[in-house]
Amino acid sequence: MHRYNRPLERLLIKAQTAKHDYCYFERQHLPILSACHLSVTSFLFEVIPSKEEYKTRIGIISGHEAGMLEDTRGLLDILNQMKVDYTLEQKLADNLKRKGVALRKMDVDVFVIIGSDRFLLRSLLDLGHTDTPILPVASMGQPDFLFDVMISHFDSVIDDLLSGKWNKEEKKRLVAEIAGKETPPLLNDIGIFAKRSATLIRYSLLIDGEHFWKDGSDGLIVATPTGSTAYALSVGGPIILNSSPVFSIIPVNSVNPSRRPLVLPNDMEIEIKDLTSSVAIEAVLDGQIRKKVDSKPVTIRHAKHDAIFVKFESERVAALRGKLLKKSEMSDDVAQDLPPSAKLVLKVLEYQGQLSQKEIIEETMLPSRTVRYALSLLMSEGVVIKRLSLRDSRQGLYQVKKKV
Repeated sequence: MHRYNRPLERLLIKAQTAKHDYCYFERQHLPILSACHLSVTSFLFEVIPSKEEYKTRIGIISGHEAGMLEDTRGLLDILNQMKVDYTLEQKLADNLKRKGVALRKMDVDVFVIIGSDRFLLRSLLDLGHTDTPILPVASMGQPDFLFDVMISHFDSVIDDLLSGKWNKEEKKRLVAEIAGKETPPLLNDIGIFAKRSATLIRYSLLIDGEHFWKDGSDGLIVATPTGSTAYALSVGGPIILNSSPVFSIIPVNSVNPSRRPLVLPNDMEIEIKDLTSSVAIEAVLDGQIRKKVDSKPVTIRHAKHDAIFVKFESERVAALRGKLLKKSEMSDDVAQDLPPSAKLVLKVLEYQGQLSQKEIIEETMLPSRTVRYALSLLMSEGVVIKRLSLRDSRQGLYQVKKKV
């Protein structure tokens, strides 16, 4: 059930007659039903709101880039025309020179988050343990992996959003305890790596307190079903359907060639201990936040609150298949012996479109030297091309080469 903050316009009562026919009455006729010895079989609630009476409270969160702010202004124009009750997140309100409310104090029925995958993940981390439904809206005409609705299509779904004609899709999340402190819920994954790229770490893996393996690798990823098609997929992890109550554990370039990804129920607790490396070790949370890992074990478990996404389509498996085909459209043509870093850069370019080297570094969180090497390999394979930026001829822009 979705919450409505508006009065019922009509309450229809379904009653059965002696001839087993059905008829409908208004609620003021209930005493008459008893007098006529009619059997009341059920109550039907019929709500017929008008656009002027919409009371669904919407919280607006947006990235602060110029394009995102411009898209947000257009979205607010639509809401104002429909007399929709909305609240702006404080930082966004400051940018638009309007009144706003601090993120965690927003009392709304639905959050509309405008921006990119990266901004959405960061916003979910900032929101923490919330069960308020979320509608991601892709900004600047770039439909990202976690977005079904583009900003240009928002006006075609707003009626359905306000009238409750949508389904709730629950996405599993995980939390980790690092250095004695619990992280916010993570939608995608947690990765544990040496601070310096391509540096070996050693660790012991325990599941529900029982020793499972001891390994040395470039890193370790623990992913949710949503995260299984993100970074985890690039390093050989399995694809997991969103509804599956499981997590996956993927060693990154293990020294043991027989080491394979592991899928386990999400009610089990994962513990990573005895972590050692020649440099400092970090945990990367949803690709957004880095936390230093000390000598204490890192424990990972299912979060108390799943993320609830607004879904206008019920064909979840078909939607997932379409996105995976989009992500892997070019990958089949790439030589299988490319290093993981090059595959990751390729997937980011397939997904995000044209990017500068600086933007690729920000998206992948790889060292600049690794990104330069990956780009040189991809260009030599003929799957990525470089163009000069029209705004700055000193800057190169990289994109996936289109098939002829």
